[in-house]
Amino acid sequence: MNRKESLSNTYKRTKFGDFMFKITVKAGLFLAHHKVLYYILSYTWGILTTFAGWVMLGFAILFNKKTLVEKGKFFTAHYAIFGKNWGGIGVGTSFLVAGNMGKDYTLHCKCHELGHTYQAAVWGPFAIFLFYLPSLFRCWYQNARCRKNLPTAPYDLIYFEGSASEIGQALLSEKEGKDYFYYTDEFKKNPNYGKKTTKETSNE
Repeated sequence: MNRKESLSNTYKRTKFGDFMFKITVKAGLFLAHHKVLYYILSYTWGILTTFAGWVMLGFAILFNKKTLVEKGKFFTAHYAIFGKNWGGIGVGTSFLVAGNMGKDYTLHCKCHELGHTYQAAVWGPFAIFLFYLPSLFRCWYQNARCRKNLPTAPYDLIYFEGSASEIGQALLSEKEGKDYFYYTDEFKKNPNYGKKTTKETSNE
């Protein structure tokens, strides 16, 4: 299946979700190719989330030194990897990702959280209500259903998750000259696809 045909026939975005997905991806990639404008917006229009992201990153590095795996810069975002198998979170121009999740899954998480940083630049203070809070709630909701073995919608179906993955993976594909949209169907059906299981991590 072509990566543009990323959603199964079972699920469809709403008209609002489709509009938000398209405009966010288009604007996010535009800013990615115009970095000066990206930084101007991040430190003016998006200063609330940018500041919150720097605080989050600082605390994560300061208080997780024993489990800190890596820190650095991924495209325009600063990040840290620490802990084991807890997922990821992106705020402002910074993001955090868990360690010990497997190379491909970690790379996907970095791309996804990078995408969230562009959402912040595009939507400024509105990103909190249109992207960040809904993303936190949906992550909790999806994980709760998974623990109960209940069916879940494709993870990237909803606009605030799908646009983040689309932006981040598109940028990585451009940089590497490859198609990094490896989580098309399976990842959208199962948010833990490609992630190390508890049994696998305990054997390391």
